[in-house]
Amino acid sequence: MNLFARIALAAIVAFSAPISAMAAVSDTPVEKVSSAYSMGLEAADSENWKLAVVHFTEAVRLEPDNADAFNMLAYSQRQIGDLESAFSNYEMALAIDPRHEEALEYLGEAYLLVDDLDSAVVQLEKLDEICDGDCEAYFELRDAIEEFRAARGSD
Repeated sequence: MNLFARIALAAIVAFSAPISAMAAVSDTPVEKVSSAYSMGLEAADSENWKLAVVHFTEAVRLEPDNADAFNMLAYSQRQIGDLESAFSNYEMALAIDPRHEEALEYLGEAYLLVDDLDSAVVQLEKLDEICDGDCEAYFELRDAIEEFRAARGSD
């Protein structure tokens, strides 16, 4: 076999292994998590909260250190009125990532649902420390707190 043929054969072997390996990894744990999380986001986008809970529950089962998945699971649970589970899962998200802006915002909003203004303000203060009062999560929670206060006639 001449040198050119050997190089061509080596190239075919070298490049065919990754291609066949990529085809075989369609069910890797990372892809399963990504798929479950993506399907959860799709369900949430269409406000199918019960289905979102199913998918995000699967995502956190497959990847128990995924703060985003715990946050979205909690958010979806909050939307269907399962506040006990939502509080627990927001805390899980924040245990994984104490600086998770959305989890802090959504937890603060959940506190407002149970008339716990003081705890919501604590979440707002944490967001202020993290993003210097200049992030979407801070503005959203600040506005929710202002609306809460206005509806109740409190300072």
